[in-house]
Amino acid sequence: MLELDKAGLFIVCYTIETARTSAPVFNLNLTVNPPKGTVHGLGKIIQSTNPPLDLTTRLDGSFTYMTVMPNNTHILVVATGYPVIHWHPYSGVSTVIPPNAELRMFLSRDWKSGTANYKYIDNQGDWHSISDVSVKYENCPILG
Repeated sequence: MLELDKAGLFIVCYTIETARTSAPVFNLNLTVNPPKGTVHGLGKIIQSTNPPLDLTTRLDGSFTYMTVMPNNTHILVVATGYPVIHWHPYSGVSTVIPPNAELRMFLSRDWKSGTANYKYIDNQGDWHSISDVSVKYENCPILG
């Protein structure tokens, strides 16, 4: 099996969710750049309760390896999400866009599982925090 972090660049997809049916689900598609220690990608937070939530966020962040004991290494991923905005090509300089999500994931050494804490802003402008949620590795959809 190829170790993901030995590649120059790789893609990972995750579902972050709890067992509660009314809780939000955070789906992630990330590109990981090990030489630079960065992650970039898209996330979508959905919730079917009333009012429904459908938040798309563009994530930018970094990761670091944390070794607490020999042979016990984990990965900390920290990313900030911003609204996806489709600018007109000739729009020029615009205002600063505040973040709409924050993510902290504590992953296993193989990038396949872990836990996460995240915050997101809803349609009313209120922040919500979700803590100690399961991170599940997913097969990324093949595009083309």
